[in-house]
Amino acid sequence: MTTEIHKVAVCGAGGTMGAGIALVAARAGFQTVCFDTSAEGLARSREQAEKFFGKSVERGKMSAEDRDAALARMADTTSLDDLADCDLVIEAVFENLEVKQKLFADLNGICADKTIFASNTSTLSITEIASGCGREDKVVGMHFCLPAQLMKLIEMSRGINTSDDIFQAAWAWTQAAGQLPVETQDKPGFILNALLVPYNNDAIRAIEAGLASPEDIDLAIRSGLGYKMGPCTLLDLVGYDTQVRLCEAFYPVTLDVRASAPPLLRRMVAAGHLGNKSGKGLLAGRSVDTEKAGEAPAYQLVRSGESRSFPEGDPFLNSGANSADVVIYLGGGYQPDPSKTALLIELDTECLGVHTGEKEGNEGSNAVGFARYRNGNDAPSNLIEIVRQPNTSADAVAAAKALFEVAGFDVAVCADQPGRIVDRLVRPKYNAALRFLDEGLATAEAMDMTCRLGLGYADGPIERVARGDLARHYDVSMAIYEMTGLAAYSPARRAVVAKARQGS
Repeated sequence: MTTEIHKVAVCGAGGTMGAGIALVAARAGFQTVCFDTSAEGLARSREQAEKFFGKSVERGKMSAEDRDAALARMADTTSLDDLADCDLVIEAVFENLEVKQKLFADLNGICADKTIFASNTSTLSITEIASGCGREDKVVGMHFCLPAQLMKLIEMSRGINTSDDIFQAAWAWTQAAGQLPVETQDKPGFILNALLVPYNNDAIRAIEAGLASPEDIDLAIRSGLGYKMGPCTLLDLVGYDTQVRLCEAFYPVTLDVRASAPPLLRRMVAAGHLGNKSGKGLLAGRSVDTEKAGEAPAYQLVRSGESRSFPEGDPFLNSGANSADVVIYLGGGYQPDPSKTALLIELDTECLGVHTGEKEGNEGSNAVGFARYRNGNDAPSNLIEIVRQPNTSADAVAAAKALFEVAGFDVAVCADQPGRIVDRLVRPKYNAALRFLDEGLATAEAMDMTCRLGLGYADGPIERVARGDLARHYDVSMAIYEMTGLAAYSPARRAVVAKARQGS
């Protein structure tokens, strides 16, 4: 892809994101001016650039000559006047509307008329950032993913006044720089953060509600959905102070309660638990036990109906005994038997209490719920979610966990709450993506590519929920909605239509 842009400036190059964007530009062969008000920050970024390109040479991704040339193309400055002859200026400064507006207004009096201004904002409006700068037609949204030097995806958006020629010129530059652009509307959070910020908050609220430990939540999401990392690991990486700032930028514009900062999040920041940067977070600073059980009790299978967890032919069905101290009820059904160590009841969308009854917070026995996660009629995943009640026997939970781990499954334990772990966290995201599709935020392909490339998902939300059957999504979401009353679980229009067609 050819481009008329030859010299690029990055404002905020002393920070993590700005430094990464500068690496992208210099590596692709563009003269790159690295601007920051902090000379110390620029010095740190220069040192990091040398290490990054040095490792690229060691790994055979570039030659020593290319490394030296890329570094030579990078010039550091603390003066905006040095940006006067740049063709493109990308700002990656503090996520504050007034700060960004002032920067572009100042640059408007310095840069040539042809210079394109791009904002790396993740949540703010491109139209508002451009407002009053003097060249509103030459401002575009160009949201890189962290770390920019490794992630190829860029979310591209137009302000109301952005000219088509300018947008196309910026688009062509991203391709010339070796990146993969997707187009999204100028709406809060664009695609990536519109899906990610509320989802991360949902994970924090689930922990706050006692659903499961951070370890079990991350295990469930990785195993059940094939994500490269769970939300707790991601939050540790992003930083909890950053998550608060994202919430504070996102919530006032959308009034989406899922985007508001959870109380636990604010308490963690107040306590200095900022994630990897402080060494303390949901998982940071904690030792995680990943050792699985080495032996398991025998089990007896009792079939009362079709099993979603173990379809006919599944090897697990061949290992049952005629009588054992652990009984597994497949397809529902359940008979209390206090003489057994554990009674395992397969669940679908219902809670364990439907089978065992509830006692105002005192429920629990040797009965344990379980479900093997699967996306609609896809092959079942390797994840088993075990469900406990407040007073469920520890021996029963341990027996169930050992039984499934020895059989080769990943096992996550959670409380008897609607949706368990995976559906509780993922169904609101699917509903949001379906609504974004209706609203024209982006195409299904753009949303899916954004999640695959920007977040490392195995598949995008639209392709996954469609493949799993929208009518099934309706059933799962509605079951959670009826138990919680939370709007995020109210099935999106496309799911409602699919359910209606199924019944017609």
